[in-house]
Amino acid sequence: MRATRVRPSGIERTFGDHEMIVTKTDPRGVITYANDVFLRVSAIPEHEAVGHPHNVIRHPDMPRAVFKLLWDTLEEQKEIFAYVVNLAADGAHYWVLAHVTPSYDAGGLSLIQISEV
Repeated sequence: MRATRVRPSGIERTFGDHEMIVTKTDPRGVITYANDVFLRVSAIPEHEAVGHPHNVIRHPDMPRAVFKLLWDTLEEQKEIFAYVVNLAADGAHYWVLAHVTPSYDAGGLSLIQISEV
């Protein structure tokens, strides 16, 4: 996890039309899985992503109300789609259309986020 808060650099990062960012978290938002696209675009090594809160990529310009809506919707066991700007570890930002859905398995609830450009 980052020791100091990263400042936005104003540089936008993109990823390919054929690529998707996939992350999985526990019910508290702690990352349990991150695919290679997420790791590359967010500039976060796997050991600094898995086991750490997903909000490590929260951009300071993203209104907190969006995340309140997200958590309230998931609490109702519904999926949500939202445009989100994220902050990479190197200060770059990237936009995603996030599809976040609750997933229930033998281990209980987990959250899966699939993002596209």
